[in-house]
Amino acid sequence: MPGSPTPPSHDDLACWMERACAGDTSALEALFRATHRWLIGLALNYVGSAADAEDVVEEMFLKLWSRRDRIRVTGSVKSYLSVALRNTAFNYLDRRRVEARYLESPHLEPWARGGGSGGAADDAERGPLTSERMEQVRRAIDALPARARETYCLYYHRGLTYAQIAQAMGVSIRTVEAQLVRSVRRLTKELRGILE
Repeated sequence: MPGSPTPPSHDDLACWMERACAGDTSALEALFRATHRWLIGLALNYVGSAADAEDVVEEMFLKLWSRRDRIRVTGSVKSYLSVALRNTAFNYLDRRRVEARYLESPHLEPWARGGGSGGAADDAERGPLTSERMEQVRRAIDALPARARETYCLYYHRGLTYAQIAQAMGVSIRTVEAQLVRSVRRLTKELRGILE
């Protein structure tokens, strides 16, 4: 990618990686700072948006830290990070596709998009989501953390855009997106048996 910053020397990267894998958080931070912009540039090629690229890089470093005691870098650290980033980006895109399909499910209309009252006529029109199931869904949404619930409701029930929500809540668009993704993941997990 033209104009992309290059990471520091192989020796610096190798030293930071070795120390990070031994549990040195300052080395992990140094590695993150030194490669962040370069990795964002790579991630953009896979995911296409700056917000998604940022999420992918952060996720890759979280995985690196959580698996630090099992990491063995035999070649260059730059090559290792490139492959780790690619794998993280592909996994990220796969999850996003699953979440998008889930949100497009007709069973989700009443709750994900602020549907009807949950009455009998409503249930008949919308398929197998009964009043009892709707109540379970409402409880799951209510159980979300306060900020996540607010973001979720503003987006799916009130139809606000990411930018409008970010402005209303005084946060970044990236934060809005991250809150929505986490909320959908949580609801997907908790409601798997209800909405199948």
